[in-house]
Amino acid sequence: SFTEGTTSRVEQIDMCRAVVNFVSNLFQVLSVTIWLVDGKKERIGFAASSAIPDADGIRLQPSVADAAAVIQAFRNRPEPVDIDLAKEDWAATMRRCTPEEFHKGGHRLCVPLIAGGELLGLITLGDRVSGVQFSIQDTDLLKCISDQAAASLRNIQLSQSLIQAREMEAFQTMSAFFVHDLKNTASTLSLMLRNLPIHFNDPAFREDALRGIGNTVGHINSLIERLSLLRQGGLSIRPVPCDLNGLVEKTLEEFRRVSQAKIIANLQPLPRITIDVEQVQKVVTNLILNALEAVGKEGEVRVETGAENSWTVLTVTDNGCGISAVFLERSLFRPFQTTKKKGIGIGMFQSKMIIEAHRGRIEVQSELGKGTRFRVLLPTT
Repeated sequence: SFTEGTTSRVEQIDMCRAVVNFVSNLFQVLSVTIWLVDGKKERIGFAASSAIPDADGIRLQPSVADAAAVIQAFRNRPEPVDIDLAKEDWAATMRRCTPEEFHKGGHRLCVPLIAGGELLGLITLGDRVSGVQFSIQDTDLLKCISDQAAASLRNIQLSQSLIQAREMEAFQTMSAFFVHDLKNTASTLSLMLRNLPIHFNDPAFREDALRGIGNTVGHINSLIERLSLLRQGGLSIRPVPCDLNGLVEKTLEEFRRVSQAKIIANLQPLPRITIDVEQVQKVVTNLILNALEAVGKEGEVRVETGAENSWTVLTVTDNGCGISAVFLERSLFRPFQTTKKKGIGIGMFQSKMIIEAHRGRIEVQSELGKGTRFRVLLPTT
């Protein structure tokens, strides 16, 4: 049954897939899509569809400005709406998200998912296979289905929030022990480095030991720092006036010495900005390192700076493997989500925290097989 099919789901996307398939079969509509609403960020994101592939659905997502108008329109509108009859701008936005299947078919509908007085999402239905328009009985039934789906969606969101809180609590406990053990290991390796002169006369031993121990110490200290950031549950910054171009150029010099990839810099004159130099340095390093890993030895990484209105902008572009639209939308900035075989999925999460602590933001565009473009926007004043 519909109730069993939705209440048994523990993931939002799985529940949405069950709903769109049920509605599609019940009303003989080829294209049924659920869009999830993030009221805080005024965003509308693709969730699931009976006809639209995930990558296409993500590309159809409305802009922030268009999404804000749609959200405002449906906050106090609990009934299904015929978006082919509606004349408002928000209706045009939803029509673009719901392509016509049959030019002589019935009209397209948009049904809000409201639970606890909060707009959680929207169901859009394309024109029907039979060409018959939706009757009053159809829209009443759709309203009942949407209420049930919204309640299930709300329960899943609350459950996931509780699970995430428990996971973070468990991780905080785990990381306390982990950090302690790693600090001891780092101290031991540092002691080995200090005692290395005893065996300094053996060139092979000296070379291997210095390289291996140095790499291990650097890696462990980096991991300690990132895990500590999560364990503390926050980030404090110490902003000072800084030349961003100088910071970027210093970072590029270090990478040029060790990377075989082509690195191109285009740094435009910029005013000094107030940032935490150490923290922003981590973001610059992480973005360039990710780009170099994506392109390999034969690729190209382009690093640019510039000014846009009240923002100072750093752009890192590569022509590497790219990131899938689904991972980009749902996982990129979440902790412990990674596409790297040896990654732990903290770098982009950390970078986002650092830039947001500066009242800035990170934007990303990517396409599989073509490359990725990150833009870091920091307030100029």
